[in-house]
Amino acid sequence: MADIEGTMVIRAWAEPAQNHQVRARLISSHPGQAGEFVETAADADQILKAVQRWLDSLQPEGTSAGTPKPVNS
Repeated sequence: MADIEGTMVIRAWAEPAQNHQVRARLISSHPGQAGEFVETAADADQILKAVQRWLDSLQPEGTSAGTPKPVNS
């Protein structure tokens, strides 16, 4: 089992009244957090940023999910 793990559920939909703008509700757990964290996003960019923040929370200090890890030869 992983030392650091979490869960994220994304419910996304398009709103016809808003030019089919994508919206989302993101429910996640973070390492060391007792409960769930709920946030909303009003467009695809906000959704991606929320997912990136969550992925970063799963990384050891000093690394980022958006930064490739060095490959050991």
